Amino acid sequence: MARRILAGGVPEPEELFGREHTIRFIWEQLRGNNILLVAPRRFGKTGVMNHLLKRTEPGYVAVYLDVEDVHDPEVFCSNLIAGLLEHNGLRSIIAGTKALPKKVLDIIASRVGGVKMEGFEIELRDVVRDEWASVTRALILEMEKADQTVLFILDEFPQLIENIARKHQDEAARTFLQWFRSLRMKQKDVLRRYRFVLGGSTSIDLTLRRLEVPDKLNDFYRVPIEALSQEHAEALFDALAETSGLRFTAEGRAAFFELVAPPVPYFLQLFVSQIRLEEKLKDRELGPEEVAAVYHRRVLGPTCRAYFDYYRQRLKRYGEKGERAAWAVLQEVAHAPSGRVSDSMLYDVYRRARGKGASSFEFSEIMADLESDWYLLLDLKTNEYGFLLQVMRDWWKRFSRTVGGKSK
Repeated sequence: MARRILAGGVPEPEELFGREHTIRFIWEQLRGNNILLVAPRRFGKTGVMNHLLKRTEPGYVAVYLDVEDVHDPEVFCSNLIAGLLEHNGLRSIIAGTKALPKKVLDIIASRVGGVKMEGFEIELRDVVRDEWASVTRALILEMEKADQTVLFILDEFPQLIENIARKHQDEAARTFLQWFRSLRMKQKDVLRRYRFVLGGSTSIDLTLRRLEVPDKLNDFYRVPIEALSQEHAEALFDALAETSGLRFTAEGRAAFFELVAPPVPYFLQLFVSQIRLEEKLKDRELGPEEVAAVYHRRVLGPTCRAYFDYYRQRLKRYGEKGERAAWAVLQEVAHAPSGRVSDSMLYDVYRRARGKGASSFEFSEIMADLESDWYLLLDLKTNEYGFLLQVMRDWWKRFSRTVGGKSK
């Protein structure tokens, strides 16, 4: 079967490579847990979520929401109601929810046959604006009456919390998280029947610590979405190479995997797509020289810079001084001859970049977060940090020659 090159697209379930074990494990854990998918951007969380949505296990009905651009609790509420109404089996339950205000039931009844009509969610949002908490709670509690277990899949959930905090202040975000926890739990912290799968492109731990609510998601079982196994990576590589008409020598193949180690599907596909752009490389055996040339000229070149800029922009979450400190730390590791720097040396780098206000506690928090967001990896045997991804180290070496917009 021809294999699409998906440098940024979401794979269909039949295109998902090497995630079978993870998906089976998620379904097993959903019997008694909510799930938090843990991984940075580009590692394949949305592909896994898409598989859960489109290949739902018997006994479940899945509702998917991308909440990255949601900034208001009432918008979350209206989007959730619209998502539920897309399922025929859930509409009658919603329409018969006696605990909902009449004005909400009226608007749902008037549009139940045309939920996709433009303006429906906006109109619904205006109706529930001041009662979003009670309306959504009443609605979701009714889902326990469904014949199937309702699985809510919420993509980019950490960004939703940050958006609410930024627009409505921290207290509003804390209130939302407390409400969201009460939605999931019965008395004595027993989970309700319905389940949630949360995913996001950043670690939510920094946000929870900053809001001083580190316990609000402690009922979620954390499932990491990691790099592919070598076996699955090679199978994906072979399929993409065949589709693209590319052939490699044994040495060229080895060079490819050395440059994208560990093999993350997104960067693997991006690299193949850049080789495919080179018309002169089709239908000939590619050795390590050709592979390395494409890597340095294209993957690390200006045209692919946008694929990586997210990782740089994300550092703004630490504030101006924290951003400078984190940037300096990453620069130090990227430019180290061995690619590894000790914890003590990085603390000195942090203190110089941070200046007044530097503290060992803040340094530990930043390092823990950089590791949680999978920029860096700590070797516990040597207490040294290195980049998790070789391609990220190479990109940082090329494009991070300034700190916070000023010369180093």
